[in-house]
Amino acid sequence: MNKGLRSLGRSRLQVHVPLALATWLAIASSGVAAEPDEQSGAVTYPRVSEDACPAEIVTIPGKAGNEVTIVVRQPPGSGPFPAIVLLHGGLSPYPTRQIKDESLTRPNYTRFLASGFVIAVPTFRSREENPQTRDALDDCLSVVEYVKKKPAVDPDSVAVFGGSGGGSLALELAGEGDLCAAIAGEPASVLFTGMMVTGMSDRGPAFQDVMRNPIKYYTPELQAFTRAKIAQIHCPVMIAHGDKHPINLINHEIIIPEMRAANKPLDVIAYAGQPHSFYWGVIADPAAGKKFFGDAMAFLKPHLQTQPVPLDGSLIEQVPVGGRTERDAENATERRRRSARGNR
Repeated sequence: MNKGLRSLGRSRLQVHVPLALATWLAIASSGVAAEPDEQSGAVTYPRVSEDACPAEIVTIPGKAGNEVTIVVRQPPGSGPFPAIVLLHGGLSPYPTRQIKDESLTRPNYTRFLASGFVIAVPTFRSREENPQTRDALDDCLSVVEYVKKKPAVDPDSVAVFGGSGGGSLALELAGEGDLCAAIAGEPASVLFTGMMVTGMSDRGPAFQDVMRNPIKYYTPELQAFTRAKIAQIHCPVMIAHGDKHPINLINHEIIIPEMRAANKPLDVIAYAGQPHSFYWGVIADPAAGKKFFGDAMAFLKPHLQTQPVPLDGSLIEQVPVGGRTERDAENATERRRRSARGNR
């Protein structure tokens, strides 16, 4: 069985960032230092009252007659509100209890809610057996369609943000979905480009060589495959990167140049010293996660027909972010995958 992506390729792959990429990251990440108050005190996130903004578990029909589970949280009132679909990483579905918990406690999820967005946190079918299946993408398309039809949501102000495996889905949705904008945190573009295929283990030498030398595997067939997807992209895209994970290579060497060659609206922001998954706001340096959220808001606002209105302060409690290491995140991913395999 395909081992898939443990936090996408795992940081234990000792792939050194080339000098050209390191230089680009150094330039692109200028100005991402924490604010002075963040340097001297704990970074907090807004814990939003569950009484005022319940975490509603919704099950909708998928395109294959399957069921797709979403946790939805909405600001008080009837709207209209902007909305953002938040896509987890990895190749395996998340348990419902986990996506609910993340809607309540993942810092950059609750920051979107506190800022005035409806947040939709789905899970989707597995890509473990076949990384190139459309199952997860079709589930996400169903989620976008559902969110856009919600009475309280402005359908012209729906965006998506995904990280890693969810970041690859965000790029796909930028082409196939009807969105105002898409944000991808270190997208797992070995999926988007078709380089990761059935039978390829992320612990095996074939996958490791793809991660180290993506250009070598970017065949004319995969170039045509990738460029056809990029040609479909019809909304602005933001890509966020740290400088620790080998997935940065394929994005720097293939995805970003191809999108720019196709004249797609693209913002690329790098965050020096940050590992994979920092963009959730809880991995490694919480200040960098908070900085990412501010950058994401600055990127989104010009593309929203309906601007977000922050929630009343009485509905919010600021609580310290409990930082996690990248290894903590990898261990949690592995526990989810074992659980998913046991439920088959």
